[in-house]
Amino acid sequence: MSEILTLAEKFKTQSQQQAKTIEQEVETATTQLNSFMTAKLKESETIIKQGMTSLDTSNEQLLKTLAKHQTDISTALETYLSNVQAHTTEHLEKFAEEIETTLETYTEHIAELIEQREDRIELVIKSEMKKWLIVTGLVAFIILLLGIAIGSWMISTFSTPTYINQQPQTQTQTQQPIDYSQR
Repeated sequence: MSEILTLAEKFKTQSQQQAKTIEQEVETATTQLNSFMTAKLKESETIIKQGMTSLDTSNEQLLKTLAKHQTDISTALETYLSNVQAHTTEHLEKFAEEIETTLETYTEHIAELIEQREDRIELVIKSEMKKWLIVTGLVAFIILLLGIAIGSWMISTFSTPTYINQQPQTQTQTQQPIDYSQR
């Protein structure tokens, strides 16, 4: 049971470490995006102020500059999202592999424990069977001996020898053979 708790604790620690790593990377990327966006917005603000103060700057030039800044901002957002997604996916894949390895290890350990317990149960059953076999063999042998002893006692007690006293027969008559054809 302590091994299961150890595996669970290891899994929990790994999960927390992965979550912290992902959180730090997202935070770093968000800070970088925030800095970039702030710089671009300040730049846009400066351009707009210049456009308003300087009438020499044409509307077209102002729109082109703003369009360029908008494109830069969109590119920065796409890069940010793809970086966060790539890092998150990478860490989650590593984490999934670690979970799979941990579960395989746990499953193998449980299988070994089950096999060990089955072996122990088999040994206990065999040793108990040997004891019962010896005891039943002795009981059967004792019953057989008792049966023989009781049988011989009964025979000797209740049977009296019968003597047949035959008197010698004298042949006074001779017996004639029977003829079955005369009847």
